[in-house]
Amino acid sequence: MLMPHIYTDPMGHSLLDEIDLNMTAPGGAEVQEGTYYRRINSARQDVTDWQIGHALPGHFIDFTPTSAPTFIAVFSGQMHITVSNGEERQLARGDMMLAQDVDGQGHMTRFLGQEECNYLLVTMPGGLK
Repeated sequence: MLMPHIYTDPMGHSLLDEIDLNMTAPGGAEVQEGTYYRRINSARQDVTDWQIGHALPGHFIDFTPTSAPTFIAVFSGQMHITVSNGEERQLARGDMMLAQDVDGQGHMTRFLGQEECNYLLVTMPGGLK
């Protein structure tokens, strides 16, 4: 499964790419063709805190880096992310992203659409393991 990912290059610019999260069948077996149920198993994560965010359409957060690697999951509404090279990604209900742009210019966030945006932020000081 591919998940959007923001990171910072050596020049301090934030960039978008995708990371591949390895999915396995129940019990950790390799996924076979036609497997109905799969999951992502990761190492135990260090989490300092989590927050539930709420933003109305039109709310804007200017370019800023994250304080630590942060997992984002959108429950409702739309979140529009722009990185410093101008690339954009829109997240809507059910979408996830990993933001690891902890230095440099960071990213910009706009909340779009007609519906309020509710989202989960999970701060992971060591990043995704």
